[in-house]
Amino acid sequence: MEKPNEISSSKMFGGYNKRFRHFSPTLGCSMNFHIYFPHSPSPSHKFPVLYWLSGLSCTDENFIQKSGAQRVASEEGVALIAPDTSPRGLNVAGEADSWDFGLGAGFYLNATQEKWKNWRMYDYIVKELPKLLSENFEQLDTSRASIFGHSMGGHGAMTIYLKNLDKYKSVSAFSPITNPINCPWGQKAFSNYLGGNKSDWEEYDATCLVSKYNNVLATILIDQATIIRQSEITHIQGYVISLVRTGIPDAMKGKKVLAVSKVKEE
Repeated sequence: MEKPNEISSSKMFGGYNKRFRHFSPTLGCSMNFHIYFPHSPSPSHKFPVLYWLSGLSCTDENFIQKSGAQRVASEEGVALIAPDTSPRGLNVAGEADSWDFGLGAGFYLNATQEKWKNWRMYDYIVKELPKLLSENFEQLDTSRASIFGHSMGGHGAMTIYLKNLDKYKSVSAFSPITNPINCPWGQKAFSNYLGGNKSDWEEYDATCLVSKYNNVLATILIDQATIIRQSEITHIQGYVISLVRTGIPDAMKGKKVLAVSKVKEE
């Protein structure tokens, strides 16, 4: 696997935002991703990792530039991983025709339709990227990983978590697409990426997966907001990042819960 090349670096909250580029065999193109490395207390220290999955039309830069989550990540000693949202540079006909499909809209699934065969963001996030990180960044402990995201990324975080309970310690989502088979965004994406068989769609629908996997014991924090202030986003991110470091509280363990919080601007 090709070693990633560092293409930018900036200091923030005692650590560093670093952007990397590598060729992805899974996607058949070059991909960018960001890592926020907190200040390390010792040369041998390893940070747990928290994957952030962005929403429709985003790149790997939106969360890193706008969220301010690095402050809490620095305090808690957690590395943030922010990948892109789709393959790029493949020049597939129609890939840039709309903002909610194709470029910036990979939906964190493995496409089965020939035209979109490179759209395999599920395998990229679950398999290729963790292996790449483990092999190239000795300061990261990818065995201690959690995942969260927003909108399309919240959908991706929840479906990936539910299908890989052994890989992630926790999951949370901001305004996620929780039932994509029953909304226009999901129907457009799934019909094009996966074809017309709706049973295939259900494999990438969190609502369907929760219903199917009756033996799943998990606590999922979902924040569904109509209007949300930046300070509230940072507060919730701080809670999520703290969970990654300290683990799920004992009172919440062993419960099948979808914890939904609504935040409105007063």
